[in-house]
Amino acid sequence: MENAHRPRLLALLLGILLLFIAGFMYWRMNRPTLETPPPAPVAPVVPVTPSPAPAVPAPLPPAPPIAKPKPAPPKPAPQKPTPKTMPVVTPHPPLPVPTRPVSPPTTLPPPPPAPTEWQGTDTSVTHSGQVVIKNDRQWIQFWSEHHPHEPAPEVNFAQHMVIGVFAGGRPADGFSIQMVTIRPTAKELRVEYREQIPPPGTVAINVTVYPYHLKAIPRTPLPVKFVRVNS
Repeated sequence: MENAHRPRLLALLLGILLLFIAGFMYWRMNRPTLETPPPAPVAPVVPVTPSPAPAVPAPLPPAPPIAKPKPAPPKPAPQKPTPKTMPVVTPHPPLPVPTRPVSPPTTLPPPPPAPTEWQGTDTSVTHSGQVVIKNDRQWIQFWSEHHPHEPAPEVNFAQHMVIGVFAGGRPADGFSIQMVTIRPTAKELRVEYREQIPPPGTVAINVTVYPYHLKAIPRTPLPVKFVRVNS
């Protein structure tokens, strides 16, 4: 079966080859040829004609002479005005200016010194006791309990400290407390205080006072000892 189809296949391939050769020959014979364009024409050379020289103008005739102006007649000299005589005014002497007496400068009195001692019966500290205050923080905190509605007074705690005693509640205005002696010793600062008691029969009904005494003293590193003495 294969041998029967082989001649047909060979004939088909041979036909295709012949067609390809015939097409190639036809294309080669009829292909377009490239033509070389003719050269561009050269423009003819035009001879240059020299331009004629410019004509020289004829000289102008001379100008007529200029006539000089006639001098103007002299002006008459102006007459000087006659000076007027002004009346002589005699100056009046200046009126005296009243002088006010100079008052001497007003010397303001020096400001009052800062308080260094506080004493009374209007404290808000209702218990008895003693205090030693050595810095601003302690002073402000103490004063807010002692007098809550007032600012704390100025105290220079670099050079001073504050000591104080409180008596507690008492039934009459006649009670008071006071530090009477402040003296340093070899080991301590001794503070002696005394409570004043009114005479019998001066007790007021429904009246309670809280005596106190505070004082700023020179600063010392010694411990403070409070000692109560008899009236």
